Amino acid sequence: MSGRITMEEIARLAGVSKATVSRVVNGKEGVGDAKRTQIQNLLEELKYDMDSNLPVMAARMRLKTVALIIPDITNPFFGEMARAIGTRMNEKGYSLLLGDSLFSTEMEGKWIRDFVSKKVDGIIIAPVGDKPSKDFGLMDKFHIPCVFLDNYLEGVPNKGIVTTDNELAVYMACEHFFNSGVKKIAFISGKGKSRVAGDRLKGYRTAMTQFGIPFEKELVRAGDYTVSSGYKAILEMESAGLDYSAVICANDLMALGAINALKELSYRIPEDVQVIGYDNMFFSQYITPALSTIQHPIIEMGRIAADFMLQALEDKSEAYPFVKLKTRLLLRQTTR
Repeated sequence: MSGRITMEEIARLAGVSKATVSRVVNGKEGVGDAKRTQIQNLLEELKYDMDSNLPVMAARMRLKTVALIIPDITNPFFGEMARAIGTRMNEKGYSLLLGDSLFSTEMEGKWIRDFVSKKVDGIIIAPVGDKPSKDFGLMDKFHIPCVFLDNYLEGVPNKGIVTTDNELAVYMACEHFFNSGVKKIAFISGKGKSRVAGDRLKGYRTAMTQFGIPFEKELVRAGDYTVSSGYKAILEMESAGLDYSAVICANDLMALGAINALKELSYRIPEDVQVIGYDNMFFSQYITPALSTIQHPIIEMGRIAADFMLQALEDKSEAYPFVKLKTRLLLRQTTR
């Protein structure tokens, strides 16, 4: 077979319609896993060039483009991180495409397929799960460098990992309460089975064990990083008649919801219940009372992830750097 490989030829070899091949090329749904794999293998083996089947201007628009996939575009944590990455990439002449996975592994896979089909130069991703889906293999298969941000997955070839010591951070928050005489500590955890959520919960459990405080599963409530989930968690514990004098939240948004619920229940903060959040989002110092929180190096994480990607793209580096940044506890008005 010679000359330019067309969709019609791929379709004929796979025994499908041109429309089916087009759906695979463009990362669309509606194609079975087995058939999708067969078509993707043909595309790679025959060196199908999507750019050669598109107008010249459309092909040029995709040059020097990096994609960022985050779990929640409405969360200020990821918004600040995206801005830091975008600024750094723009300094080097790269455009940034953004995908919101909505904390869904299915949506995450769709974005990976979509960006791979658009032939982006690289993908920076904050994955939502604890295990990679088969879609992660597409980046290695089509030689698209991947950098993990915040959360990361084992067994996926990457050009860098940027995270923080989430377990130690929550441990330090518990230690602060323990040293001030508090032993009834509630914890509002993050969403899903990600390494980040698991490590923060692990930090809480480890601290309880080391400080000789019995672990009470009723004092652990599952949140989803939203204000409403923090609010709901406090109401649930109040309805259950649970006794606690401190609350650690896995992010500042849930801490904000928890504070609002505690105020509605006529608890004084910090006299009756103390609260510590996580991230040090921009609003945390401006709410009343000002929120004590764990400072997450959001901007630094974004810049380092961007630099790892630039290193992979411009220097063709084969290094796999792993950076675990430090956090620190900021004490404000929600703690004594």
